[in-house]
Amino acid sequence: MTQSQLGKVWLALSAFLLYYALNSWIVAQGGNEIFGAKLVVSNKAPAAMIAIPICAILLLLSSLIGRVFALRGGAQWHQRIPVVGFDEIDTGSREGRFYQGTMILIFSLLPSVAMAYFWRSFLTAKIMLNDGSKSLVGSVWDWSKLTTLNDPARICTDFVRELPDPCVGNGSVLPGLEPTIFALNTKFMSISTQLK
Repeated sequence: MTQSQLGKVWLALSAFLLYYALNSWIVAQGGNEIFGAKLVVSNKAPAAMIAIPICAILLLLSSLIGRVFALRGGAQWHQRIPVVGFDEIDTGSREGRFYQGTMILIFSLLPSVAMAYFWRSFLTAKIMLNDGSKSLVGSVWDWSKLTTLNDPARICTDFVRELPDPCVGNGSVLPGLEPTIFALNTKFMSISTQLK
């Protein structure tokens, strides 16, 4: 692939990543998707949980493509970032360097910050066993609560014990297993963004 083609692939992946991360962030804070994005779960806690692996994979792919682009690019930092939206731009000018820095901030740093928010939301959400007991799990990391792979627990947006179904705005979660897979996925993503 040429540098131009790599830049276009990087832009397509990064733009989808930004779109998905922003929509998930908005939903995880209680808002509605923008532009009717139906790829995002409409409940706060499940939206954050699902966004972790999807954003991590997209960040990983974007970082790997960006790394190939950078290795083939020039010696200066601004030459090693794919150019977004322009066929020709003087990336060495003050405005060009500002533009390149802004693009890397928007397309890479912003989704990485969103990942931190998704993890915080995921780890602080209430987890209820799905055995009819209305019992809360102490931690999403608790492997002992993984008794079956068929819906053992629910991640709750809100937990109201007085309701017949106290886990409001919920989604299925596999305690211990899913956070471990998500953590490994996120670790690979974070390593790839630091490769030089």
